[in-house]
Amino acid sequence: MKDTYDALLAIYTFYEDFTADIPVACRSGCNTCCTASVTATSLEINYMVKMAGVFSTPGVVNRISSCLNGPVYRPVSTINQSASRCMAGREPAPEHGTHGLGKCPMLNKEGLCSVYAFRPFACRAMSSESACKKAGGAFMQSFLITINLVIYQIIEHMDRGGQYGNMLDLLIVGMKTGEGIIKGDHILTNQELPGFIIPPDELPRFKSFMRRLVRMPVGNLKLGDYLPKEPRIIS
Repeated sequence: MKDTYDALLAIYTFYEDFTADIPVACRSGCNTCCTASVTATSLEINYMVKMAGVFSTPGVVNRISSCLNGPVYRPVSTINQSASRCMAGREPAPEHGTHGLGKCPMLNKEGLCSVYAFRPFACRAMSSESACKKAGGAFMQSFLITINLVIYQIIEHMDRGGQYGNMLDLLIVGMKTGEGIIKGDHILTNQELPGFIIPPDELPRFKSFMRRLVRMPVGNLKLGDYLPKEPRIIS
């Protein structure tokens, strides 16, 4: 598991470096996107719990349970399942649940993320070039959206056989079992990477991105060692 945590941290570090020069309006204390509808894999949640000691925070379990009593988004398929359907020419599975606006229970009294350094990729991927409150939503470049989906797929592949769902559902199930996350209500099983779907005009940039990503060191290995050797690409 340690090696996989190291690979996950390498992805987080690579993404932070890759996006460092992209202008964003996001600032400390801006938490419009910090809702109860964040999705994650069991790999990310176990890493966050291990590193941040989530359940040692007073009242956090009650806050999580309270959020789950309200409207939250619960996916009906994983990212790689959705990609498989699209690559096979099938329609995506219909959405289930609503993207509730309830605040994430990981926010502290000052409105700051209490697990910021260890937050899941869905939180890291959420950015905007304009202030969400003023614009009524987030805006990001098309290529960044593509790259975000690619990294979602890679993280799921690294945790294949593990679980995927609403972050709060995964936290609650992990807490109840005391043995890590197990399959339960609203929790899906992560799938292998079927390949990538890349817009034709973004293909050269994507290939350059991947050449850099697979060379990222992970101890004595590289991130490419955690991926299929020649993943399928549909453009």
